[in-house]
Amino acid sequence: MKKIVTIPVFCESHLVKYQIPNIIDTINPDIIIYNEGMFPSGTEGTKKIDEDWIKKYTLNGEGKRGFDYEDLKSIITDAQEKYPDVNIILNEIDYSDCIDKGEYDFVGTKCYVKANSNFKELGIELEEGDFIFPLEGDTFYHQDSKDEIQGYLDQLKPDSGIKSVVVDFIQNQYYTECVNWLPYNDLSETDAMNPFTKSRRFCVCYGTEEFYHSVLSDFMTQKYNMLFPTDLITYHYAWWRPGKFLELRCDQLERTDEKWSAYLSGMEQASTADKELVVVRPWFENNNPRKFLKKINLDHPKHIVNHPNYLKEGK
Repeated sequence: MKKIVTIPVFCESHLVKYQIPNIIDTINPDIIIYNEGMFPSGTEGTKKIDEDWIKKYTLNGEGKRGFDYEDLKSIITDAQEKYPDVNIILNEIDYSDCIDKGEYDFVGTKCYVKANSNFKELGIELEEGDFIFPLEGDTFYHQDSKDEIQGYLDQLKPDSGIKSVVVDFIQNQYYTECVNWLPYNDLSETDAMNPFTKSRRFCVCYGTEEFYHSVLSDFMTQKYNMLFPTDLITYHYAWWRPGKFLELRCDQLERTDEKWSAYLSGMEQASTADKELVVVRPWFENNNPRKFLKKINLDHPKHIVNHPNYLKEGK
């Protein structure tokens, strides 16, 4: 039984350099696949990509690879040399055939399915019982979860899988969306994680293509009712984006200038980590948790502490 990690990426080299050792220390995979390429309509499938966007964010303005692709290639080459027992693949993927949604509700979903199921193109034959981890370029797991993960895998049968709790981190290791935390009516409480908010697919024990694709197709809804819940935490560094990477993050999503201005202002306030609550959506009432980022305290994976967004003591 093989362990295969598959990840679509675009301009995430600043995280991938830390993610590879994190994956190896927690999942202990046989194969890691990075499918690099631009979703033609953004991550949510609603963004209209124009020539100025392509010129700014793709390598040489060619509209295929991310502007950081040369850095990514160097990171992958270094990892291949450091971890010779793991087959680490960097694949240049083309999503041009995903513009029409077809059987999927969103273009982004169709792209995600393609990026996590192109095994034959890469010379990989799936077998019943293989473990597939369809992850993302900004997700990490705590190094102490290795045995926990293996314990979950030992319980899986073909055509089954597990999902994790997901915590999104904004700007640094301290802030998440307040809506992710309980109780809603007491914004001072930080100890209980809301189990009904967000989850991430983590692993599928391969049996049939039909079941595997049904999991991938929940990319946008993130419900994953077909997967067993676990206490595993996915550390999602969705808004750890230094410099131009943050500009890209905003330009991948369709929001008004007013909303981006408020959110980015809140992120700037969060950079000092001295407030329990930070306003990012001022148009909501104070009793609506979506108005705030919430300061929390979790122990983060050791692999991420050298990322530019991680606040070191004394900063």
